[in-house]
Amino acid sequence: MQAVYGYERSEDALPATFRKSLQANIHSVKDLYLYLLLAIREVANEVDTVAKIKASKHLPTQEDINFSTKILSNFFILNLNNDEEFLKALKKSDIPNQLDEVIKGHLYKSMVESPEYIKYIDAETEFDFEQDRKIMSFLLNDILLSNELFLEHIEEVFPSWEDDAEFVVSAVREVFKKSKDTLKLHIGKNSVKGKILELSEFADRLFEKVIQSKDDLTIEIEPYLKNWDLERIAVVDLIIMRMALTEFTDFPSIPLKVTMNEYIDIAKDYSSPKSKDFINGVLDRMMKDMSNKGLIAKTGRGLNDK
Repeated sequence: MQAVYGYERSEDALPATFRKSLQANIHSVKDLYLYLLLAIREVANEVDTVAKIKASKHLPTQEDINFSTKILSNFFILNLNNDEEFLKALKKSDIPNQLDEVIKGHLYKSMVESPEYIKYIDAETEFDFEQDRKIMSFLLNDILLSNELFLEHIEEVFPSWEDDAEFVVSAVREVFKKSKDTLKLHIGKNSVKGKILELSEFADRLFEKVIQSKDDLTIEIEPYLKNWDLERIAVVDLIIMRMALTEFTDFPSIPLKVTMNEYIDIAKDYSSPKSKDFINGVLDRMMKDMSNKGLIAKTGRGLNDK
C-alpha cells in the first residue's frame, strides 16, 4: 500500500524505483529475525562477561563465588553461540553484530533480577530442556519485547518493525517450540527464507496489477460509493479498495475473509478513523455482488467463505 501510494503521489518516479524499495523492505524481514535471535543471545552472554569480572577480583565475595553461569549452558544459547548456520547467516546479513552496550546492560539487569530467572538458575537439575525453552520464551516476551528502550532501539534499526513484528516474533517463537535435538532456525527455503520469497513474489505481482489497472479498478469501485464522489475519497482509502478488489479477482488462493480482514486492519492503521467502516461497507457490497455474478473464483476448500 505504501509503495503504491508513494508511486502515485510522485510526479516522475518510475515504478521500478518503488518496486525495488518494496522488495528491500520485504527482504529485511530475515535480518530482523536474525537480529532478534542475536539480541537474545547477547543478553544471555552478558552473564559470561560479568562472571569473568567477578572471577578476576582480588578478594571475591561469597556472592561472586556463587555467581551462576547456568544460562550459558542453555540448549538455545549454546546453539546460538556455535551453530554454523546461524553464524553464517549473521555474517551475510547487514545487521549490527552485537547489541548496543547500554541497552544490553539494561536488559541484562532486568533479566537477572527477575523471579523467573532466579528460579531458573536455582533449579537443582543440570539440564532440563523444558526449563531451557521456558526461560528463552521469558527472555523474548518479558524482557526484550516488554522493554521500551529495546523497542525504541529496534524501531530505529528496523523502520519496518511495527509492520513486521508479528511475523518475526512468531518465527522466533517457532525456534523455541520446534527445536529439540538440533536448533530449528527455519532459515532454509521451506521456512523464513521461503516465506520471504513467497511474500516477495506476491507483493511484486500485487503492486504491478494495482498500478497498471488503476483506471479499470476505479471504474469498478465507483458504482458502490453511493453518494460519495471519487474526488472526496481519501487517496489511501481508494488504494486500499483497489488492492482488495485485485485480491478478490486475481489471487485465487487468498480467502475472501483474509482479504477483507487484512485491508480493514490496514485502514485502521493508515487511514482516518471513519475509513474502516466506509471501506468495509464498500468491499462487502462488492464482494457479495461479484460472488453472485460468478466473478470471484477461489481455489481450495472454504476459500469462498464470506
